[in-house]
Amino acid sequence: MALVARILMGVTSVLMVAYMVLICSLVMIGNYDEIWELADFPPQDFAPSSIGIALGLFFAVVVVGGLLMTFWQSHLLLKLGRTHLFRALAHRLRLCGVGLTLMWVGLYAFMNLVPLTLSMGRVAPDLMDIEWSPFEIETVFLVLAVVMVALSETLTRAAEIEDENNQFL
Repeated sequence: MALVARILMGVTSVLMVAYMVLICSLVMIGNYDEIWELADFPPQDFAPSSIGIALGLFFAVVVVGGLLMTFWQSHLLLKLGRTHLFRALAHRLRLCGVGLTLMWVGLYAFMNLVPLTLSMGRVAPDLMDIEWSPFEIETVFLVLAVVMVALSETLTRAAEIEDENNQFL
């Protein structure tokens, strides 16, 4: 099962990085149709603003970086196996939570802030929607991050208790 999880994490990571490279290469050659598609706009006859492109690439790097960080820490969690190293588990879970939080922040900004900066006053306001629904997948990432950080704090406390018990023995 751990092998299947690692394969899925590897394939997803490669596909996300490849898609990001594809988007960057399309921007460099001047083909902006995919960017308008990502922003949920109909194809436009003007080039998106450079600030919007820069913000989009930044938040895409944040999302992919958070995803890769979460995947790497999950891989290291699987590597720990059945050993009960409370501190190592706590550290890995905390970093998984940070990675998921980065992913949530990046996705939220990418879906709401970037489309506004891409158009910079050229698209009618009725075409621009800023939505926040508490039951979207991005919110699930944030809830999982909070749970992972809380579990890491509990495991850190368990490691402290284990150290206290070992002093008496």
